[in-house]
Amino acid sequence: PILLDTKDTEAIIRTVVHIAPTFSAIQLEDISAPRCFEIEARIQEQLDIPVMHDDQHGTACVVTAALLNISREVGCGTLKKCRIGQIGLGAAGMAIAKMLMYISGKPVLGTDLSAAAMDRLEVHGGKRSTLGEIMESSDVVVATTGAPGLIRPSMVRKGQIILALSNPKPEIEPAVAREAGAAFSLDGKSVNNVLGFPGIFRGAVDADVPRITQDMLVAAAQAIADHAPAGEVVPNPLDKDLHKKVARAVARVALDKGLNRDDLTGYFD
Repeated sequence: PILLDTKDTEAIIRTVVHIAPTFSAIQLEDISAPRCFEIEARIQEQLDIPVMHDDQHGTACVVTAALLNISREVGCGTLKKCRIGQIGLGAAGMAIAKMLMYISGKPVLGTDLSAAAMDRLEVHGGKRSTLGEIMESSDVVVATTGAPGLIRPSMVRKGQIILALSNPKPEIEPAVAREAGAAFSLDGKSVNNVLGFPGIFRGAVDADVPRITQDMLVAAAQAIADHAPAGEVVPNPLDKDLHKKVARAVARVALDKGLNRDDLTGYFD
């Protein structure tokens, strides 16, 4: 890890670009929205190695993996059939909404205190909504607001899937949500980015790609979901086989789509 003693957007971009020749890939951490969107995009534009803001895309991968497994067991069957609501459209929330829309092919309902965040969601194909509307109409609710207790038990609709992911205190405690009628509820303690980023970066570097695509991230999410033991939503992050499978899934997509720069014949032998 390299720590930067600045929150200035231009200083962060300049620093990362200047040190990039040392590295095969760049992982960005702990950069708040909306700066994170510009910083990631501009660094990637200037570099020919993968750049990924883990708070966005790592979180989205793991949340998606969890929902792929949960939706098969309870609720609406598959994510493509679910009506999805995203409460909080910061770094993680926006990336989650974008990935779920990419997988489902349907708009995600989203709400945030920031009008600019709501506008950004609409640009990416989402639908502006309210907390009340999301709780009333969504089969799946994901919350990343940092506001403990935001979701009251009276708001929970019977049969909903609720992922209240703010740490250390969620928008609603899982046990409280289930008592109020949720079919399944989870907090942020189980949705850990370490399930995703080691394999994502290993696969991207092994495949020698200049950037990480949405298809590669979806492949990572599916690999995480598929590796979960029976009865579990996601695998144990200390399972080394998990990270190998994520890496191979990411690299497989990159090679199938011709994103790699070199001939990697035999990579999967």
